[in-house]
Amino acid sequence: MFVYMQKIEKLLSKLNYIESTLFISEVSYVEFLDRVHVSELKLQEKGLWDVPHPWLNLLVPKSKIHKFADEVFGKILTDTINGPILIYPVDKSRWNTKTSMVTPKENVFYLVAFLSSAMPASTGTDSLEYILSQNKNILEVCESANLGTKQYLPHYNTQEEWKKHFGSQWEDFVRRKLTYDPLAILTPGQRIFQKQITFL
Repeated sequence: MFVYMQKIEKLLSKLNYIESTLFISEVSYVEFLDRVHVSELKLQEKGLWDVPHPWLNLLVPKSKIHKFADEVFGKILTDTINGPILIYPVDKSRWNTKTSMVTPKENVFYLVAFLSSAMPASTGTDSLEYILSQNKNILEVCESANLGTKQYLPHYNTQEEWKKHFGSQWEDFVRRKLTYDPLAILTPGQRIFQKQITFL
């Protein structure tokens, strides 16, 4: 345990942070992966899990994370939100890139997840309308500041928006769809492709 703590202290010594805000939780890898479930259980206990969760998950290039922080945390989210915010780096070189997931062009990027819960009958900052408006503002700032962010699990209304989201991966994505789901039966709710009608 002592050696483990020494390694942590060595890593932390390279960071600029407020020491009094540091806390360490030692958990297994499975517990780390399931960390959001703990928040879910707490909300269930309070009867607040079955409310809208307008979550916003963004992938932010490493080179733009400070600009993102200035724009989003400095100008939009100047107070707390009704739920946890997750921020951690991802190294794309360590995973299989032959998937349809769209990421920023850089090898290292940050997942920034705003996991809000909207309170029933609220008209304040924890209302569904307010949180959705805030999410929209964040997306607009990312676009106007040219931050190169990609949304994880986005919702778009047109195929043109999906083409823009996939960028250079669009042709590969279409080819996979035509190969494995030529009738566009799977994931109709995303409205990327029109379902084909066949007559027997």
